[in-house]
Amino acid sequence: MLQNLDFISESELTEWVKTHLESGAKELSAGYQGKTLLFDEQNHKLVIKAPLGNFITRPINLALLRHEHQIYQKLQGMQSIPFCYGMANNEYLVIEFIEGQTIRQRQLDSNSEFFVKLLLAIKEMHQRGVAHFDLKRMENLLVTTNDEPRLIDFGVSIYRKEGFHWLNQFLYKLAQQFDFNAWARHKYNKNMALISDDDKKYYKKTGIEIASKKIKRFYKDKVLKVFK
Repeated sequence: MLQNLDFISESELTEWVKTHLESGAKELSAGYQGKTLLFDEQNHKLVIKAPLGNFITRPINLALLRHEHQIYQKLQGMQSIPFCYGMANNEYLVIEFIEGQTIRQRQLDSNSEFFVKLLLAIKEMHQRGVAHFDLKRMENLLVTTNDEPRLIDFGVSIYRKEGFHWLNQFLYKLAQQFDFNAWARHKYNKNMALISDDDKKYYKKTGIEIASKKIKRFYKDKVLKVFK
């Protein structure tokens, strides 16, 4: 069900999505989980995420979209998070379109107020029991025209469950550290030798990140040379 969307009905928007998926219209992005479409009509813009796949994979991808919808509900009201209108026909995620550039395109200086606001946004997100887990990906961080941060794409995000759920709590803490590490890397453009004393308390490489870096280095130094 959709909320606060008064210029088009849910059935009309659902039909628009189906028509554009069938026609193979150009999308904002596409991956193995689904397509992201831009609705740009009637002087309104919306981002719509639709699941893809066959009779086996589509239900999984749909479940991931519904999980992302749950995350948006927990973060509703945060200035740094796009407004989520809900799930059209319980299968298409409908989100506010944000005018801006990715952090890769904008290339801000480390002294920019953007990073102060981004850190505050990450902390507020964590206070609400959500860790993004994929802020390292530059396409998931947008910079608005007035240099405000916007966090998007919560498909792999984790929310903290109440009570004793040891695996969930372990993954949540891990994801929190991933978020802070990503913030620091973006701020210093991966040159961590420049990190300030004040920011060092946020940056702590996890065992997974260390292992991943070693695997990548081995792959580049050893495996790729075999095929050269």
